[in-house]
Amino acid sequence: MPFVSNVERNWVVEPGGGESRLIWRQHLPAAFTNWGLLWQGVRAGVPDGVYRAGVTVTDVRAGDDGVEIAFADGPPERFDLVIGADGYQSRLRRLVHPRSRLSYAGYVLWRGTCEEHLLTDPVLRELTHRGAVTTCFDGGHAILYRIPAGHGGLGGDGGLLNWGVYGRPPEWFALRGEAWVPPGRVDGDLAGHLVRLVDERLSEGWRRLVRGTGAPRLAVQPIFDLTVPSYVSGRVLLMGDAGTVARPHTGAGAVKALRDAIALGRIAGEHDDWRRVFAVYDAERRAEGNATVDLGRRLGHAQVEQTPDWAGMTTAAFQEWVRDTVAGGSRYLYTELGDG
Repeated sequence: MPFVSNVERNWVVEPGGGESRLIWRQHLPAAFTNWGLLWQGVRAGVPDGVYRAGVTVTDVRAGDDGVEIAFADGPPERFDLVIGADGYQSRLRRLVHPRSRLSYAGYVLWRGTCEEHLLTDPVLRELTHRGAVTTCFDGGHAILYRIPAGHGGLGGDGGLLNWGVYGRPPEWFALRGEAWVPPGRVDGDLAGHLVRLVDERLSEGWRRLVRGTGAPRLAVQPIFDLTVPSYVSGRVLLMGDAGTVARPHTGAGAVKALRDAIALGRIAGEHDDWRRVFAVYDAERRAEGNATVDLGRRLGHAQVEQTPDWAGMTTAAFQEWVRDTVAGGSRYLYTELGDG
């Protein structure tokens, strides 16, 4: 699978009206890909005969001898065990934990993907070839990193840039249930709010990048988090974002789901009884998921809801602020916090 190798995270401070300043290079070995390539790679490993697209689950009825799943179209089917790995809006989770609801954090992430040539700022361009960029401003921050292009799609034979801006939406913004606003559905008023935010808080290089991307490639992701009392309900097990939803500041995403799957495979090889497998998995992975949710909340509070005076910080003070925010919960993007 194509990927872009990353070795560091460059933290940049926007003082508001002055020159931006590189304040810290965080060691961050990582591999970045794009969702299209990731999905294609995972899908290619699943036989066509066992993958059914477009099937809506309407109910799950677990009994002592199996699980019956009801579908919107077609008769119900029975299975020995069911794994719900159906994402942050998990239908399986709502069926087994109807009282568990996504909690809105009060801010959003504007997302965009564009060709690399749209990044004209020489300093930002150099930094993205060294690693990811996080630009801190009063009331939020922006992220920028390179990803490989999809097969024959946006980007052609060149690379792409993924960027995002965290901040509060306009007061009139109304959640559409638990859904995000996908590319092509972001209206002019919402896109205009982002442009004004970027004009006020970010450098000229960022302003050109956001304007060059354009509204049709813009998405808006409301930030949620969620925990559940158990990853297991009888013969039903939850995995990935179906189990816990952490704010994306953590960088957990697909990696958390992958680690859940690896853990389940390992535990299944260590125990013969599925009940024991499910119990051990729940104890191990729910604890990790809950800790990641807690980390995401601390990061969101510090990096969006109550941002510090970043412009007045030295590199040493900035590193200490990051360590205090993480508070011993080093994981994912915050695993290596040594002197950069």
